[in-house]
Amino acid sequence: MSTGRFAESEPLAIVGMSCRVPGGDDVDEFWETLLSGRTMMGPVPEERLVGYNAEVAGAGGLTAGLMPDADSFDAEFFDVGGRMAVWMDPQQRLLLETSWRALESAGIAPASLRGREVGVFVASSTSDFRDHMISTGALDRYSATGSVAAYLSNRISHHYDLRGPSITVDTACSSGLSALSLAASGLRAGDFDMAIVGASNVYGSGWLTAALAHMGALSPSGVCRPFSPDADGYVRGEGVLCFVIKRLGDALDSGDPVLAVIRGAAANHDGRAGGLVKTDARSQARLMRRTLAQGGIEPASLGYLEAHAPGTKLDEEELNGLRELLRDTDPARFAGPEGRLWIGTVKAVLGHLEGAAGAASLAKGVLVLLNGAIPAGAGILSMDNGFEVRDEQVDAGVVSWPGSPSPRRLGVSSFGIGGSNAHVVLEEAPAVAAPGGTWGSRPVPVPISATDPEALRRVATRLAEFLARPSAPELAATAWTLQTGRDHLASRAVVPARTLAELRDGLRRIAAGDDVAPDDDVRVRRWLDGGDIDWRPLWNRPPGRRVRLPGYPFRRTSLGIAPKRAARAAR
Repeated sequence: MSTGRFAESEPLAIVGMSCRVPGGDDVDEFWETLLSGRTMMGPVPEERLVGYNAEVAGAGGLTAGLMPDADSFDAEFFDVGGRMAVWMDPQQRLLLETSWRALESAGIAPASLRGREVGVFVASSTSDFRDHMISTGALDRYSATGSVAAYLSNRISHHYDLRGPSITVDTACSSGLSALSLAASGLRAGDFDMAIVGASNVYGSGWLTAALAHMGALSPSGVCRPFSPDADGYVRGEGVLCFVIKRLGDALDSGDPVLAVIRGAAANHDGRAGGLVKTDARSQARLMRRTLAQGGIEPASLGYLEAHAPGTKLDEEELNGLRELLRDTDPARFAGPEGRLWIGTVKAVLGHLEGAAGAASLAKGVLVLLNGAIPAGAGILSMDNGFEVRDEQVDAGVVSWPGSPSPRRLGVSSFGIGGSNAHVVLEEAPAVAAPGGTWGSRPVPVPISATDPEALRRVATRLAEFLARPSAPELAATAWTLQTGRDHLASRAVVPARTLAELRDGLRRIAAGDDVAPDDDVRVRRWLDGGDIDWRPLWNRPPGRRVRLPGYPFRRTSLGIAPKRAARAAR
């Protein structure tokens, strides 16, 4: 833990990110889904609607954005027993997997965190697994640890042996960004040097759906229409996301792959201004102004706003809040493409992830900055320097956002049904020197590992496919990341390579079940036999940075989305 103290304006870095959402088992698949603009919403299976009475609730809630495998989990990988696994809330299972992949994305070996004061902040506003358990009378000795909301964060802290704060956050629809705001405050106060921020929402019971439909929150037509005068309510969605956060200076010093910079993160409440279930434009504007002030940023420097906009009549209040924010803004051209401020919402594709909604929006914002492009699917708007908002029709499906001398910046908004609001300002990652690294005339040893030989073949397949992309990282950084940024599991292989082509060829041979001649260095052989080694002496000059590589290909088994099915599986 740091003993120093940092300013409220200390920039933070997102160094790792992972997700499981409809249309995306990882962030790359998620980005492809966003670019396609296709909706991920469809009919809700009957097993997800236990407790839903359409005669009382109405027609809302029969459509949602659902993951096809929300009930699946690699229990063996996380050393979770069979009975405990089936009685765990699917949110717990999914958070374990996404937190592991987020750490891999950051090039941080999970074992290196044991005993450290790493903060864990997990957002969730639903307890469908427990609601289903209550409605059916299902009970087991693991019911409490499997369903109490505190375990959404505590399970992560326990698994990785993390000693920092472990907090589950519920501010309804703003929970995801509220959790990030708490983590940001702790990092800036020097309370801990790293945080894992997660968010989850899994649709497993009909009670909450019925309650939301009965109050008129859900769309009876089952269509999400952000910013539309025809909007008739939101469509529920599910997903789980995780981020690894550090102070920017620490991340750069550690050679972490910085995905985006957090210039501001804050939360507030409407007080009585918005009512119990309505939002307030002035409170939103006040919050955005405060968040921008943390980074000393003017509103006009934003080029994009990832809006809350769930597709209700209150979407217009969000635009009014934006107009209030910009009321005294210098009438210079906005920093977005074509001198405009562009506005979009991920909910047009995924639906409303409720407690995880802000996290999904944050992930989209990071991907916009990484790719220099704004997906132009349903619900995209733009605002000119006269503060007039207009619908945009983009034939190419994407709005290119070229770089400039000034860093690209965007805002992410999330507003809770109970009046609790959160906002984050992101900035593109700073340019850094190439990782470099030299290892002399010998091939560089590139290690991969998994829990067993079959899983090792899947690791090799996934990595070979990733390294065949035009944007693949160079060999030295790839090797260094796999040497120092992964836990080394029981089944191991080393590919000696002088080029990326040689590495891909070796990985494909492992994927096919063929042997690869091991490196003859005695230290590498010791690693292959299960030992731990220091990789630095193998380099003339180790690379200065790690890079983002694909996450572990889990071997998942269906365990049941609800405890009634889980009880049958446990017998």
